[in-house]
Amino acid sequence: MRETVQTPTRSSFPTIVAILGAFLIFYVIINLSYESPDTSALAEPEIERPSLAEHEAVQSDKLTGYSVIDAASGKVRLSIDRAKSLVVSENAD
Repeated sequence: MRETVQTPTRSSFPTIVAILGAFLIFYVIINLSYESPDTSALAEPEIERPSLAEHEAVQSDKLTGYSVIDAASGKVRLSIDRAKSLVVSENAD
């Protein structure tokens, strides 16, 4: 005749607590190692930017106005219409 040996049953509660504790420790370590840096030090400096109207006015002046760029070498800025007419007249010959 054979006798069956019964093994004592263990509660799974300590195992579950140990697993949850390990996850909690892992979470704390990760949060401490990836702590967010001070964002005020990373902020971009304030740059004063012109409004769209101011930008368009400056660009329009460059396209339609005349100015001396380098007087020593004789470089000047012509209006776009004058530059077009000079290019056409030079290439018409």
